[in-house]
Amino acid sequence: MSRVVSSNNLPGNNLHGNNLSRNNNVFKINGSGIRIITNLLLSLCLSHPLAIWGEVRIEKSFTLIGTHKYPDSFTHFAYTNPNAPKGGVLRLARTGSFDTLNPFNGKGTTPDYLYHTHGSLMTRSADEPHTLYPFLAEAIEYPHDFSWVAFHINPAAKFSDNHPVTSKDVVFTFELFKREGSPFLKNLYKDVARVEKTSPHRVVFYLDKPGKKQLALLGYLRVLPHHYWQTRNFQGRHLNSPVTSGPLKVKHVKIGQNITFERVRDYWAVNLPSQRGRYNFDEIRVDYYRDPQAVIEGFRAGLYDVHQETDTQKWHQSFSFPAVKEGRVLKKDIEMLYTAGMSALAFNLRRDKFKNPALRQALIMAFDFEWINRTLLNSDFQRTTSFFYNSPLSATGLPTEEELKLLEPFQEQLPSELFKQAVILPVSDGSGKNRENVRKALALFKRAGYRLENGRMIDTASGKPLTLSLLTEDPKQERLLLSYRKSLADLGITLNIKTLDKSLFRKRVRESDFEMVDWYFWQSTYPGNELYHMWSSKVVMEKQSGNIVGIKNPVIDHLLAEATNADSYEKLIPIVRAMDRVLMWGHYVIPKWHTQKTHLAYWHHLGHPPQDHLYWLDLSNWWYKPDKNP
Repeated sequence: MSRVVSSNNLPGNNLHGNNLSRNNNVFKINGSGIRIITNLLLSLCLSHPLAIWGEVRIEKSFTLIGTHKYPDSFTHFAYTNPNAPKGGVLRLARTGSFDTLNPFNGKGTTPDYLYHTHGSLMTRSADEPHTLYPFLAEAIEYPHDFSWVAFHINPAAKFSDNHPVTSKDVVFTFELFKREGSPFLKNLYKDVARVEKTSPHRVVFYLDKPGKKQLALLGYLRVLPHHYWQTRNFQGRHLNSPVTSGPLKVKHVKIGQNITFERVRDYWAVNLPSQRGRYNFDEIRVDYYRDPQAVIEGFRAGLYDVHQETDTQKWHQSFSFPAVKEGRVLKKDIEMLYTAGMSALAFNLRRDKFKNPALRQALIMAFDFEWINRTLLNSDFQRTTSFFYNSPLSATGLPTEEELKLLEPFQEQLPSELFKQAVILPVSDGSGKNRENVRKALALFKRAGYRLENGRMIDTASGKPLTLSLLTEDPKQERLLLSYRKSLADLGITLNIKTLDKSLFRKRVRESDFEMVDWYFWQSTYPGNELYHMWSSKVVMEKQSGNIVGIKNPVIDHLLAEATNADSYEKLIPIVRAMDRVLMWGHYVIPKWHTQKTHLAYWHHLGHPPQDHLYWLDLSNWWYKPDKNP
């Protein structure tokens, strides 16, 4: 339940002096009185009906859209089991490697579950994408114009070494991220002017660009301990177990090979409603392998407890081994609600050849999704036709009147088809012949300045054959993309596909050292500054730029500015839909496919609450069954 409270005062409380006094009708106070008054106001606001007292709200939860699902009195999330037993070990396996335990400076590759060691001010629920609930902070405070936000730190909050979490740690973390964090973090918080500690348990952020989304982004802030990091080099990889604010901490690590997390015993938030029934395993061990097949064989042999299979052929053909038939391994197809985002083969426009939109369109035309889906994917997937698929932000049908108002001033800079046609992708009959699309692709190659000569696609200007290189980090994707390599070979084009380990792959992408890359463009259900990091021309040449495609498009830059200034989700929708159209008609990527199903196999000694219709899969809600043998 929200409360509206006081004040003509500034968010820092504007309180001075050592004693409570009255001067010009303004109370002045400092010292212990600040905490007494703050606690009194907070207690009053969170336990009594909504009151108007200067248009400043203090709430336990904060929602971006509509109303929140869970009341202030909720005891646990519906998809968790508050009575889940604690104990046991969860054994997992991953492909790839890792080389750092610092996820915040953008250097190196981190292991799975590392973010679970760092607590955030507030947290989301997996069955509701737009609301934040208490975690390290017990309440959020903000004015009607969203020009600032204050978080009230829970006095019970502690780090893994039992030091209390205070507003000093929040200020330290934020300033550290702004100064030395990854480009993504710097961009995420670029609209925050400053941060101020007003008491040991209250911290205020002042915003250059007021807006609800920025309040939510600050609510996601993960808090680092000042007493630990103040004497350490934040730019290092930090291969030892750090002091953390989350429910897990690192117990043992062998860089690149395995990491073991342990549950923080006597964790202060174990009975907090947002944490109850979660983090039930005493330990979580994650082993890393280069060979994906070794991971599957290890799972079949009972070395690992859970396996998520992304290869649908293997799911349907290889998961009928004896333990499955005997009921000791269980299989589930879980329906998820997440925004699909865009999985695609992305062009690097920093390379001259890809600056030609006709060439990019020709390469898209030659991609035969229907054959890949029917032959290699068991017809389980859909073609992705939007960067915001499965969300209200996806551009569908013709542009709406609101979208046209945004796009028509740039009519000369945009393809005419954008205004007349829905976003469409080439469709084949799935036979593998794809003749009609090949004919169209040849015409586009000709328009781009290429000719087919003696079985090779030749650049007319240079006389050189067209060759392409593609990076991926997933051997399974390489197998699926071999059919595309063959399609291009039939057009006289050489495509070299190279699979790299995760660390080297990420390094090459961060340094823009690629021609094409197999990439997933993640999207939020309520995007904000992360869009700027992903598409703005201003970050193209930055080191570790999130704009991996290298897009420099003034229309997108204009829409990004509009998006960051949108003060409601309703205003954001037509802006992002217009941006989606510009991106799709710009032919910047070859869209691949997606599914809302997650294929999961697990051994019977694990228990779990209902998993369907959530926005992400979180094994921290599972538990070990002591009466079952692994």
